[in-house]
This record gives sequence, C-alpha cells and structure tokens, in this order.
Amino acid sequence: MLETHYYFTPILDHLEPFDHNDWHLYPIVTLPAAKQLRDAEDLPKNIVSLNACYDRLRKVSLDYLTVNLYGRKQGRAFLLLLQDVLEETTILDYTVQVRQQILKEIGVSTLNFMEYRSFAKRHLALMLKDFRKNDFQASPASLIMTNEECLKIEDCPHALLQQYLEQIEKTA
Repeated sequence: MLETHYYFTPILDHLEPFDHNDWHLYPIVTLPAAKQLRDAEDLPKNIVSLNACYDRLRKVSLDYLTVNLYGRKQGRAFLLLLQDVLEETTILDYTVQVRQQILKEIGVSTLNFMEYRSFAKRHLALMLKDFRKNDFQASPASLIMTNEECLKIEDCPHALLQQYLEQIEKTA
C-alpha cells in the first residue's frame, strides 16, 4: 500500500473520489492561490476581492481540518460535497449555513466544532511550513511513500495522480 501526502488548494484543485490508498490531505492557503481563485471566479481585480477569496480559502481549509478531526472519511466527504455545492455558486457564497448543511449531510455534529478550531489553525500553519520545507513551488503537490522510497510530484491533478498510483500498483 502506498501512502500519499497530497498538498492542494481547496476549490482550485478539483478532487475525485478517493481510491484505496492511504491519502493524507493538506490544504494550502497562499495569497497567489487567492489571486488565482479570484481570477478563476472572474471577480474584480482589486484588494477587496483578493482578501475575500483568501478569507474563504482559509475558512474552507479550517473547516476541512476541523471536520477531519472527526475522521478522514468525513473530511474527504466534506471536501467532495463542498465542491459539488460550489459548482453552482461562487466561493464568496461559502457561509456558515453552507457549512452547516454539508456537516448535516455527512453526519458530523457541530457541538464541539468551534472548540476544535484552534487546533485546526495551528495545523494549517504547520502544513504550509511543510509544503515550503519540501521545496514545492506549485499546488497540487504530492509525496508518495513506500517502505523504501519517497517520490515527489508537483503540479499533478488528483485524477491523474490516482491513475499513476494504479499503474504503479499494477507493475509492482
């Protein structure tokens, strides 16, 4: 079994349903990613739109990391449902109500949700630090680990990476 550490930018890097490998998902939030999102959403090219996109990317990432504390399966379901919801709207439409709706659908209680937020904030900062420590320049990026080696892949979408992993397993 392969262990995959996948660094991605929520919303910008489209995720497909996950295969049987051990996936560790790490959201990365940067100002260049917020700028890319602003441009992809065709929002005005001003600082207000840039800040709004950065804020939403950060909120989505923190929400994902908080949900992930309930289990990686719930975290992945959260991301996939969020992608579906945002296909019909924009990132600026991501609100507490949208989050609540998704959490309800995946069966996550919001009782302790805000208590876990401080852990998620620290964890998000550590992920960005690890992303930079690995000298990644672009998202999505991956570290694919086996018992003997580690392969570093950059700027490779999730679906393509899954196809690659399937090929590795077939030839192993």
